[in-house]
Amino acid sequence: MVQYLSTFGRPTKARYFSRAFPDFFSRGLVGRMLADPSFLHKMTFELLATASTSVWWEMKNRKERFQEEWDLVFLNVVTATVCNLAVFCSLAPCRSYMIQKLPNNLFEKSYPMRQFGLLGRTQSLFSKAAELCLGGLIISSIQGGLSNVLSAGRERRLSMTVPSISNNALSYGAYYGLYANLRYQFLCGLDRSMANHFDVLGVTIFFGTAMRLMNIQIGELSRHAWLGEGADLLNSDNLLRTYNGPAAELAIDQQTGWFISKNAIVSGLELLGIKYGAPEDASPKLRRKRIVRKK
Repeated sequence: MVQYLSTFGRPTKARYFSRAFPDFFSRGLVGRMLADPSFLHKMTFELLATASTSVWWEMKNRKERFQEEWDLVFLNVVTATVCNLAVFCSLAPCRSYMIQKLPNNLFEKSYPMRQFGLLGRTQSLFSKAAELCLGGLIISSIQGGLSNVLSAGRERRLSMTVPSISNNALSYGAYYGLYANLRYQFLCGLDRSMANHFDVLGVTIFFGTAMRLMNIQIGELSRHAWLGEGADLLNSDNLLRTYNGPAAELAIDQQTGWFISKNAIVSGLELLGIKYGAPEDASPKLRRKRIVRKK
């Protein structure tokens, strides 16, 4: 009776969500809150940390073109945040007494009327991999199409490489189905082991937050490596000023097009005093041989 009144007899968060959202959404949210009371706090931290890390990476690589390409930055940040939240919510432990018979992650704790064995946990790993792979394919296809539309109407070339829609979709699907799935699976296992090992709640929260932040930073760097995204160094304004010298800065700013040297790497040798482009058949200067006569 006390449990019933504490859940349904007073305005709690679970009661608010169950009444404010549809049944299919509120049932999963309330089930995750019952399995892990800190679910909402972890989800908020994942949201803020993922968005901050993604914005920091965009600022670091786009540099002076960050404000000019703000629409692409916003699209990339939203896509990364939505995908990370989807992985986090999909693998979070949940109390469900419906037709669900598989755990959400490998290390989810068994509870009354739901006993998870080794076979069920293995099946859960592969089913979550397929689920996250499909979700990554769908979201990345939409993001890739919008990125191509936004980058097509620009007069100047972008400061970062934009992969094709097919390459973007396949990379996102493989990344979230394999790499992100395994990372968050082990993170759920570490959360459970620390909760069982440490008696002090503050220690568990501190180490759990530190590991979650490190996981997000590693995932953000590895995500761009999987997608093949990176700064296009030959299209940087500062690099062009370096190759053309200080006297050409005004001419570069007044140009309507985008200048790229055909021999950008080789032309940098001229800064070291090495001349490039000399004719191959030019004969070297003859040195006069010095003859010393003995008396």
